[in-house]
Amino acid sequence: MTSHGFSRRMFLQTLVATGCATPALSWAQGAGGDLNIALLSQNSGNFAMYGEVVFKGATLALEERGHKILGRKINLLRRDDEGKPAIGVRRLTELVETSQVKFFTGNASSAVGLAESEIAAREKIVQYAGGGSDEFTGARCNPYTFQWSASPYTGCSATLEYVRKAFPNAKRVYTLTVDYAFGHSLLKYTKAAAPELGFELVGNDMHPLGERQYTQYFNKALAVKPDVILLLTAGSDFLAAVRQLSSYGLKDAVIAAPWAAELDELKELTPEMRAGLILGLNYHSSIDNPVNKAFVAAVTKRYQSLPTYAMAYAYDAFRTIFMAMEKANSVDPTAVAKTMEGMQFDSVHGPTSIDAKTHQTNRPYYVCVCKQPAALKEGADIADLVFQGSKLQPAALNQCTRA
Repeated sequence: MTSHGFSRRMFLQTLVATGCATPALSWAQGAGGDLNIALLSQNSGNFAMYGEVVFKGATLALEERGHKILGRKINLLRRDDEGKPAIGVRRLTELVETSQVKFFTGNASSAVGLAESEIAAREKIVQYAGGGSDEFTGARCNPYTFQWSASPYTGCSATLEYVRKAFPNAKRVYTLTVDYAFGHSLLKYTKAAAPELGFELVGNDMHPLGERQYTQYFNKALAVKPDVILLLTAGSDFLAAVRQLSSYGLKDAVIAAPWAAELDELKELTPEMRAGLILGLNYHSSIDNPVNKAFVAAVTKRYQSLPTYAMAYAYDAFRTIFMAMEKANSVDPTAVAKTMEGMQFDSVHGPTSIDAKTHQTNRPYYVCVCKQPAALKEGADIADLVFQGSKLQPAALNQCTRA
């Protein structure tokens, strides 16, 4: 049932009876018509910068196949979820009911993506989430939701592994965490990974989404004199925090962020503000394998720029879904979801697999260091890829109970 008590079946029957069925609805009734897929992301709000970038990545995936799959024309329907769970759920519900969307990607906010995952499970439609929260593949796992991003455990572990390698004398870590599902996941896994690497967590502050004044938090951090400031936050919150850090004595500490921003976003900071910043990434354009090299070449030719995480996510997620459709020889979402379970394939990350139970995409996570101002070159990345880690989330830490 919809939120108004009007079922999809009743809705479809009404359209057919009144002669208003669209080509997409005709396909839903069994005819071999178009396949509608959706991209739901933010074009406004805290992650507004992702909207246009994910659209570019999705467009490349469709163009690569001539906008066709198994003889059907693919239509990409784009919606703004505004970074609000209620709006994301409403827009997705509308797409399911009026356009018969069966596959979707695109959420920048894990809070929005998790809300939409409830619709995916209820309506039996495939969601390939950008992720960030371990709940996608943990406590709120379901047969139709998959996570493209690395496990937040993998991200935290890889970032801390590099810090340990590069700064062997660093011991004391202070964390600043955004107060919603994404930040909670990063804090949970920082607490799990840090002691194993010889770090001591000496303090944490939670900040609300959209925070703009970090003085109170940095004063607390200064008092305990940490060796490492770990920013467990993202988007415009992260950028605001780094700007204010540059004027504090904390600049002498190692500043690292396991999962914070696109490299393009960092261009909003001055080279001096970001110099030496350690950043965990789900993607870097210099990953060396045939799939990624072809993707980077296509992006460079089309957009005259290097791809970043959001573009790679949208491209690779839809590319994977299309490969699963071909393997299943079907566009039925249940058949495609079953095919994706345990699937092994080459992606922008190289050899990749999807965990059959949790639906976590198993792939590397990358760590880069922002270049010093004198090392910057026109048209090149502003950060060097220095490390990659592939530690999978320990089974004991996963809360997925799906059989």
